[in-house]
Amino acid sequence: MGIIIKQSIQNTIISYLGVALGFVSTILLFPNILTADQYGLTRFLLSPAFVFAQFAHLGVKNIVIRYFPYFKHTRDSRSRLFTLTVIVAMVGFLLFSLLFISLEDYIIGYYQEKSPLFTEYYLYLLPLVFAVLFFETLNNYVRALQDSITGSFINEVLIRVLIIVLLVMHFFGLTSFTLFMIGFVSIYCIQPFYLIIYLYRIGELNFSNPISDDVTRLAKSMGVYGFYSLLGGITVHLVGNIDIIMLGSLSDLANTAVYAIAFYVGSVITVPQRSILKIAIPVLADLIKEKKHDRILSLYQRTSLNQIIAGSLLFIGIWANMHNLMGLLPEEYQGAKWVIITIGAAKLFDMATGINGGIIMNSKYYRFDLYTNILLVILTVITNYLLIPPFGILGAAIATAFSIFVYNSIKMIFVWIKFSMQPFQWTAPVVLLIAAVCLMLSFELPYLFNFYLDVTLRSLLITVVFLGSILLFNLSDDLNSLVVESLRRAGDLLGKK
Repeated sequence: MGIIIKQSIQNTIISYLGVALGFVSTILLFPNILTADQYGLTRFLLSPAFVFAQFAHLGVKNIVIRYFPYFKHTRDSRSRLFTLTVIVAMVGFLLFSLLFISLEDYIIGYYQEKSPLFTEYYLYLLPLVFAVLFFETLNNYVRALQDSITGSFINEVLIRVLIIVLLVMHFFGLTSFTLFMIGFVSIYCIQPFYLIIYLYRIGELNFSNPISDDVTRLAKSMGVYGFYSLLGGITVHLVGNIDIIMLGSLSDLANTAVYAIAFYVGSVITVPQRSILKIAIPVLADLIKEKKHDRILSLYQRTSLNQIIAGSLLFIGIWANMHNLMGLLPEEYQGAKWVIITIGAAKLFDMATGINGGIIMNSKYYRFDLYTNILLVILTVITNYLLIPPFGILGAAIATAFSIFVYNSIKMIFVWIKFSMQPFQWTAPVVLLIAAVCLMLSFELPYLFNFYLDVTLRSLLITVVFLGSILLFNLSDDLNSLVVESLRRAGDLLGKK
């Protein structure tokens, strides 16, 4: 668990810095600098870009993680895997581009009535898909090298800093909206090129003939796995973005902007989850290959508990400060409150079920992940179609939350049956009870008549009571170890002085 804890902490620091930067751009700048339609356009371009990128990588993005343990031993074998990865991704992008251009008239016609601004910037999707595709593919190779920090920094910090700069330039009239959109897309294109430079600097940007005995021996297995992971990746990202895509056609870009902000805030609680999974999944792949059942179970339950603790603290912190958050947004965004709470609750349940998806995807049962993903897509599309027209953005949130609950419940039960393991320890409901009590206590606090004072004291009180209770009742060994290690290092620093 050493490397997981170390890089999880580093990733969490980076992620929280990213959250702070995201707060500045998403809450303070985007809704106050761009019109709701313009902001909705930026979100609406990104959502299909992530979905289309999953089609374009042809499964190779997940093959890198799954099969890297078979190629990691020499630089020559790693270069063969890297070359194969880049070639497959490039072929996938070319195939996507042909399909994308051939469907241009149909897609423009579908969105012309509800989201006319999108049709003006339709072609901006091509470079966005290229950027997302190659960033995710190269970043998975970097993660396979057990470096989850570099990609996190690019995605969480660098991109958001550049977007803030771009927004400020637009605010002062230095760019037209068209130039703003060109800059917006260009910023995302920086991501894969940064990783190329990074791989070159560490000596891993090597190309060689991808045909070798190892590749030939594993070709059938890699092909089947890539096919299922391709379909699975498409379905997962469809579910993650279908609400925004459907809002663009069933509603308009203005409502899409409101929903995007609400979804962003509700998803803030997943920051610790992303930090943990970035390093836990590559480690899990090694453990499954070596059939170390006890260590897999330990990893499963500890990541689940740690995610419940971190997610619960963030969820109740957001809910307790909802009045402060709404005060920062323009009037047209005030309907976001219950969307935030609904999405937050769904994300918390997703975190609580731990790494069940990673266990399935890295085992011989990886095909099952596709079946559950297909079910998830069907559920999400149907529920969004039924709930968006009568309930708008809240309907989209309820649809997403329901689908996430069903999806994770099925995967958790499957892992329980096939691997005789489940993510929950007796401490999990105790943590949730403590969180509920802290939230109730926060509702009893009067507003302190100053935004900064109210946010600071309310958040500080919740954090102290929540984490203090968990430490008092000794509910998490990892949290205890982290506190002891932090105190030791602080003592060492003071002793040196």
